[in-house]
Formats: sequence, structure tokens, C-alpha cells
Amino acid sequence: MVTFRLVGESGGSASAVTARLGIEPTCSAEAGDPVGRGRSGHVREQSYWSLRSSSSPEAVELGESLRRVLDQVEPLAPLLWELAGRGYWANWFCYVGSHATEHAVELDRAVLARLLTLPGELWLDVHDDDDDDDEGH
Repeated sequence: MVTFRLVGESGGSASAVTARLGIEPTCSAEAGDPVGRGRSGHVREQSYWSLRSSSSPEAVELGESLRRVLDQVEPLAPLLWELAGRGYWANWFCYVGSHATEHAVELDRAVLARLLTLPGELWLDVHDDDDDDDEGH
């Protein structure tokens, strides 16, 4: 799963991002909103706007997930750079499951080139998908 995220570090709002880009986020929150379900009493210090590749549980390779989000935001590149210039912090958060001991993640040069035209660093969160390997280890 891939999530493109914009965080309003300089006081920008998620609703302003939605209005500027003209697309609805997968998830958003405003500074001052309760964190989680509000039980902790903590509130967000910054706004958050994100667009996810998919919410379905189907297994999709990272390159395909990136292409899905890129297809949506690439036409908005000038607006994304404008938001970055206004103090919004961007990143590409990639959650990768390794279903086998030698599962490799492949990103072709075309996807990497597309990423370089947009703001945000590429973050890879790689995890083991085996549910039973913790028992006895």
C-alpha cells in the first residue's frame, strides 16, 4: 500500500489542500482534532491530508501501488510544489509486506523518474507478513 501524505507544518489546513487540488483525500485531519478516537486527550498539532493507493486487501506490488497514486497526483505537480513551498511537508509512505524470505521489491526506472518530479521523500516500511513465526522464537 502506498500513501502520499501532505502535512501542514506551517499551519496549513487539510481542507485548504483539498480545495487547492480539487480531489478528495483518503484520509484527512485538521490541527486541533483529537488524535485517534480522542480517548488520550491528545490533539493534532498539524493538519494531515493523504491519498492511498487502495483500501482493498488485495496483494499488489509496490510499483503498481505507486503508479496508482502517481496517476492521480502527477497532473497536479505544479500545485503540489506550490503547497510544498507554502510549508506543507510531503512524503510517499510505502507499506510493504514480505510474504516470503526472499521477496524482493522492484521499482523500475520509469516509476522512480515519475517520483522525482513530485515533492516528498520515499519511505519504505517493510514488514514480515507471517502471523505464526513469532511463536516459540
